[in-house]
Amino acid sequence: MTEPTFFKVATRPKWIGALLLALSIAAVFALLAQWQADRTYRYVPKTPVSHSVVKIEDLAKSSAPFYSKQADRLVEVQATPIPGLAYAIANRNQLDGNGGSKNGFWLVRPATTDQGKFITLALGWFASKAEAKAHADAYKNLAEDMSLRTYKGIYEPSEDPRPASSNVFESLSVAQLINQPQLPENIDAFAGFVIVQEPATEGEKIIIGRNPGETIFNWLTAFYALEWSVFAGFAVFLWARLVKDEVIRIKSEGRLN
Repeated sequence: MTEPTFFKVATRPKWIGALLLALSIAAVFALLAQWQADRTYRYVPKTPVSHSVVKIEDLAKSSAPFYSKQADRLVEVQATPIPGLAYAIANRNQLDGNGGSKNGFWLVRPATTDQGKFITLALGWFASKAEAKAHADAYKNLAEDMSLRTYKGIYEPSEDPRPASSNVFESLSVAQLINQPQLPENIDAFAGFVIVQEPATEGEKIIIGRNPGETIFNWLTAFYALEWSVFAGFAVFLWARLVKDEVIRIKSEGRLN
């Protein structure tokens, strides 16, 4: 009697049928793994812009995080720019209305609302650094009307801070602005900034594109995808283990006989 081997036992009709069953089960598990993997990365579009204007206090709270649902919303805020303070923000794309864009600078001013909260206002776009800085510098010694004004604009999230030179910044970071030496140490600020659309008093009115959305990684579905993959492999492993046990059983019976 020839010595039984794994291959000889595995090619018997009984175990070929078992293999086909194991592969069928593994295929089901693999499909489930693929389904979960497809759901691991999920694109979340921004909520369509609401054209109804809301008071900023009704949309967001000061000294609170910025939430994605607040982005691109039209807001109204009563505020007074802080006298003597204005900044130029570099790397600002301005849509030209013909499908293109141009790079330039924003003029930005810190302001206080009618409730004493800090809000950042982006007032206008300039083509060159010299223009934007000249307008910002002009406010240093300008006697201003301190009455409240009503601003309407688009509420957007703060950006990551980047190096700055004097009153020219490479990004619009609210955290960076409120830490400027001319401002108080403790400030109750809104996390985002307002791109002012009305009134348009500085340079060109800012025209931006909408934030298209973001891709979210779901750790739970990623775990499920890995789990189903393990189950698929285990189905084949279990078949191989049963075949191996059968080989051992046949060899044991041969020795007993």
